[in-house]
Amino acid sequence: MSDAPINVPEMPDDVLISVRNLKKYFPITAGWLKKQVGQIKAIDDVSLDIRKGETFGLVGESGSGKSTVARLMLRAYSLTDGQILFRGADGSVTDLSSLTDRQMRTMRREMQMIFQDPYSSLNPRMTLLELVGEPLKIHGVGTPAEIRDRVSELLQVVGLRPEYINRYPHAFSGGQRQRIGIARALALNPSFIAADEAVSALDVSVAAQNINLLQDLQEKFGLTYLFITHDLGMVEHISDRVGVMYLGRLMETAPTDKLFAKPLHPYTEALMAAVPQPDPRGNRTRKRVPLKGEIANAANPPSGCSFHPRCPYAQPKCSAEVPALRSVAGDRQVRCHFAEELSLIGVTA
Repeated sequence: MSDAPINVPEMPDDVLISVRNLKKYFPITAGWLKKQVGQIKAIDDVSLDIRKGETFGLVGESGSGKSTVARLMLRAYSLTDGQILFRGADGSVTDLSSLTDRQMRTMRREMQMIFQDPYSSLNPRMTLLELVGEPLKIHGVGTPAEIRDRVSELLQVVGLRPEYINRYPHAFSGGQRQRIGIARALALNPSFIAADEAVSALDVSVAAQNINLLQDLQEKFGLTYLFITHDLGMVEHISDRVGVMYLGRLMETAPTDKLFAKPLHPYTEALMAAVPQPDPRGNRTRKRVPLKGEIANAANPPSGCSFHPRCPYAQPKCSAEVPALRSVAGDRQVRCHFAEELSLIGVTA
């Protein structure tokens, strides 16, 4: 395969990464011969654009496919179908889905990930010098002395003392370990970072400090984030735009302020109904739509709209036809047959 991708589709100049009709099906096997007897549709036709310099928040219940989308974007998982277009530092657009593993190694210098668990994502047998400097060593960047200087610089950038460079992860708290993960993600000066539940395992105050750090780093280095979380309050604080996922599909995308003021999809409204009100005495008339049941089995998804078994507004059409993700009001998208007819209630800060 040639190193230069062929017939790469165009995308808007302000978009850094574009996912188009992304699918990921995991096979279900049985018996001694591991014969495939079914498949789990972890991601089923997801399309989204993330603009340069913005934070795109991705929310949904556990099992909705948020983390799988991030891993597909970085090609940690192979695709079943779809395209992932990425704009490199030189401005050229590359179709990541067409690259070999060897070609992807070069692209990963511009794409990094911050993992959810700050305890399991760091090798306990490696010092901070080895952990943060590992990306530099893998990509052949710098001499040992230059790598040491770069690691010391990165530790200072994330608020850790450079004297810690020879310490092991067990000497640090959860919040400090996550900062080590952030430093490692910054080592190669990427333009895109996927933060997968990067603060969900931390105390509220520590999580807030790390969120502020991520925002400061974004402004300083011009970073673009995919921020994955189940915390709607955190999404409202950090995100420019939000995508809501359910059972491997995007249900709705919108600018953050518009989404929280007036959701267009019943699933989004149900998620927001669970957000605690800061003042329990205020807005007593706010309608709350309880979300009943559990997320469906991805190996046997419901017919039509995947959310219809739990939707309080479901009609016969919902179980018969799969709604398309369509544009509404210009900068919003929704996957609902009756989005224009429903009057849903959100939350405001």
